[in-house]
Amino acid sequence: MPDSVLERTRRIAVMDGHLLSDRAAARVATAAKTLVLYTSDALSDATARFRALRPDIEVVDGGVVRGEVREAMVRATDAGCVLLAVPEPHRRRAFLTAAVTGAVDAHENGHATVAVLVLRDREVEGDVAVFSNTGEASGWGLAFAIEIAMRRGVGVDRIVPRKGLYVRRTAEVGHRADVEAGGQGLKVRYRKATRPLEHVIRGRYTLAVHSVLDVIGRRSEREDAAEPVRFAHDANVDAVLWLLRFFRGDVLLVGDGVRLREGRNRDAIIEEPGTPGLGG
Repeated sequence: MPDSVLERTRRIAVMDGHLLSDRAAARVATAAKTLVLYTSDALSDATARFRALRPDIEVVDGGVVRGEVREAMVRATDAGCVLLAVPEPHRRRAFLTAAVTGAVDAHENGHATVAVLVLRDREVEGDVAVFSNTGEASGWGLAFAIEIAMRRGVGVDRIVPRKGLYVRRTAEVGHRADVEAGGQGLKVRYRKATRPLEHVIRGRYTLAVHSVLDVIGRRSEREDAAEPVRFAHDANVDAVLWLLRFFRGDVLLVGDGVRLREGRNRDAIIEEPGTPGLGG
């Protein structure tokens, strides 16, 4: 683990930066010391717009990505980035399938964590919410929430289910981030909620952070299709899908050592009274 897990600015990858709104592009530019740019359109280049926002920033051309977010995540981690910023997806379920697959690929390639930041066109005012709808927490999820809150000058609400919360993975990272935040005057507030997901969606937050840990699934046996299957109804994955559909602020998916495992998921269906069903 590095001496410090929080960074004021960091090396950030961006996918299709030319599709970001001006406000979204500005949020990325102010958070980065280096930008690694990927694009799915060989005719589009966001270098000029980011250099106009931050003339002092280092911009690296990552090249064209054919596999979209999945490939971008793997290439980003190989390039030393743990955070990939992307515009709002048009097909949420397909995007999330590819993003979780990219997190699995990154872990199998030896990378401890990778996060995907979905940037809305408009910025919503409020604090950062980090939560787990299943009670399974991630140390990296808390670390990213604190780091982004420090950059945006807001607080952090850690919403925990009334049934309890346990840190399933990288607890030491979350503890270190909490200590570092306290040293810089930022405190993490704990709030209990019967339905954390519903609490976040109905609240006023600039960013919602949710981790994806292990998922139920397997690799396809077809040689031309290496996608994991049967994880679309994993409880942690579904929570992110609901955020993409109903939450107004930015959404951060944190892949914390995501692995495929076989079996049945007892939390396969998330039921939130009064909320429409999932859609892609």
